[in-house]
Amino acid sequence: MDATLGKLGFGCMRLPKTDDELDMPAICAMFDAFLEAGFNYFDTAHVYLGGQSEVALRECLVKRHPRDSFFLADKLSNQNFEVEEDIDPLLDLELETLGVDYMDMLLLHAQNATNYEKYTATHAYEHAFAFKAAGKTRYVGMSFHDSPDVLERILNDHPDLDAVQLQVNWADWESASVQSRACVELCAQRNIPVIVMEPLKGGNLVSVPEPVQQIIDDMDNPEGLSNAGLALRFAATHPSIAMVLSGMRTIEDVRDNVRAMRTPTPLSKAQAESLQQAAEKIASMGMIACTACHYCTDGCPEGIRIPEMLDCLNTKRVFGGWNPSWYYNNSLVSEGHAKASECLQCGICEEACPQFLPICDLLEEVASELEGN
Repeated sequence: MDATLGKLGFGCMRLPKTDDELDMPAICAMFDAFLEAGFNYFDTAHVYLGGQSEVALRECLVKRHPRDSFFLADKLSNQNFEVEEDIDPLLDLELETLGVDYMDMLLLHAQNATNYEKYTATHAYEHAFAFKAAGKTRYVGMSFHDSPDVLERILNDHPDLDAVQLQVNWADWESASVQSRACVELCAQRNIPVIVMEPLKGGNLVSVPEPVQQIIDDMDNPEGLSNAGLALRFAATHPSIAMVLSGMRTIEDVRDNVRAMRTPTPLSKAQAESLQQAAEKIASMGMIACTACHYCTDGCPEGIRIPEMLDCLNTKRVFGGWNPSWYYNNSLVSEGHAKASECLQCGICEEACPQFLPICDLLEEVASELEGN
């Protein structure tokens, strides 16, 4: 994986919208600023933003910049195919939607113990490597959400993968559920480059509870890096990390991220220890570890706005006050949107959740604590 100019990648799952439509002028400006700063890695998936993320890349990047000036990663997502015969047409559709003849990286998306069986049964890995042999992608990797044991199994089955995309951030580094450190170290043992996703934990590390922020404010920070900048530096510190993706939403995000990553000096021992203290404080507060990826909402038969509801519950439990309940009852469930209490307990959301959250139980808690208050 040698085509990138820097360790910062542009994650295109959270691009800005205006009135529920992608803000193409804003996206063009963000992409231009990112490229002008010396970075060129863009990450998308056919499932992102209801298929519109690829369209935004076509219109704002592919049509406006030379093909050899950017590195483009896309994904094969199990939500988009049912049988083996679906895979090749889907991959060709992704190229067509992007408006390119080849992608630089094809990632088999969100691998875990459950969906890996589907990828295996449909020979998805074989199709991905055939895609590479045909010159339609330069590299094949996977994104992963599960335990080190499952990661080792997949790597044993497919030792020729070019990269692994992992969730890495300071809050999850020692987490018993995410196990970021163990997964990164396993890849390091096999000399497999790691691409980092969720370095800001879905934005949760940008705005943290006051006791956590106090720990960060008290740490040695001679460059005056923002919360986001510190989190990106943390994610980039391990020598196995080849790329750190950030889901930037505004031109200010681009500027802040670029500043932190233009010359990403590794964190000092004291800085790393302060962030570990902050992680322990977050864990002690019992916050729900939702990253707002929205995978849970794709198949919800009631259309429940799950990540937004869990964010409201987090906010109410940490900060209290009337605002979370007001927002829930007057925004999230207004205009015909389903309430948490209307959950059918079907479990589709839990099967899709990369964080393995007990979403059905959590929605019961949302209903109990927020509805009608």
